[in-house]
Amino acid sequence: MIDKYYKEFRVRDYIENEGIMKDSNRNNIDCSLGTNPFIDENLINKYIGESEYIINEYPVNSYNLLKEELIKFWKNNAELDNLKSENISFGTGSMGIMRNLSEFLIEKDTYVLGCSPQFPRFISEVELKRGIYEYYSLEKENNFKFIAKDFISKISSKYSVIYIDNPNNPTGQIIDVNDIENITKHAKKYDITVIIDEAYGDYMNFKNSAVTLVDRYDNLVVLKSASKFFGLPNHRIGYLVSNKEFIKIYDMITLPFYFSDMSCNLFIKLLRSYSKIEGTKRKVVEANKEILGKLNKDNYLYTSLETPIFTIKSNKYENLTDELIKRGVITENTSNFINLNSQYARIRIPRDYEKLIKILVQVL
Repeated sequence: MIDKYYKEFRVRDYIENEGIMKDSNRNNIDCSLGTNPFIDENLINKYIGESEYIINEYPVNSYNLLKEELIKFWKNNAELDNLKSENISFGTGSMGIMRNLSEFLIEKDTYVLGCSPQFPRFISEVELKRGIYEYYSLEKENNFKFIAKDFISKISSKYSVIYIDNPNNPTGQIIDVNDIENITKHAKKYDITVIIDEAYGDYMNFKNSAVTLVDRYDNLVVLKSASKFFGLPNHRIGYLVSNKEFIKIYDMITLPFYFSDMSCNLFIKLLRSYSKIEGTKRKVVEANKEILGKLNKDNYLYTSLETPIFTIKSNKYENLTDELIKRGVITENTSNFINLNSQYARIRIPRDYEKLIKILVQVL
């Protein structure tokens, strides 16, 4: 029989109505899931057409080729000379990696420290394994800004795992890599594994990535995704970077064949032609400056211009997400983020952000 705990289990998710909203009106402004709004879809379609793959073979060799390309990519962009293939493994998106990590890092009564609000899905993974998630609250008084020294003060021997997403989802704020290093260093004293989820990390400066710290800390695991900046959410490509001993254990417990060799080859082509999509970073900054510049500072949480997501707030409405959908703007409901409620909404910058500005100014 299925345990009563699992019958009553509720996943912390925020996309339940996503398909309904999109199908209801094709003229809606989509500010929902966090894909790159400025990616050139024609470029991706071109690369799909050029991708080489053998339909009747498993994609083992493609994973090795992708590892080689990632090593070159990080060397070229972050001057990393010590990243090796044994430091890299894969998963079916970053969420697939989270599921794999929870299999050997979380068990009943394992204490996990995070911050809130942040990506709720990992909290679900902790709760699914009957672990205990505790958190450092991003305070309203600081407009939800992450304060590293306050987070560090909460680290103790009771915790086995720390999870932080950087940039933060839903606020979009970027945590400085020096703060991430201090957290990792402090956690090391208690033998705590630190997971840094960089699903939106490719919008940051490469040298702000925790990938640059992996060779110095054997308690650090960094999650990366091709779904956001690289615009490949349909291909479910996730990878993680850590020390070789951790990767060896991860590879033993994870299922093989994470994604197809067509997806591998597509991601390889995008990594090789990074210069063709790098300009989308500049567009995100420009859009953020224009949007946030037209809003009252009291109407959005602390954020970073480099990230294509931010969170707005208003006490005028019982449900801000519903109010926006009435006006044709699809946002993410923030009710499942700890410390937020329906008076907040997460915005992902749309390609046509000028229309969004007019509506936000009216609503807020």
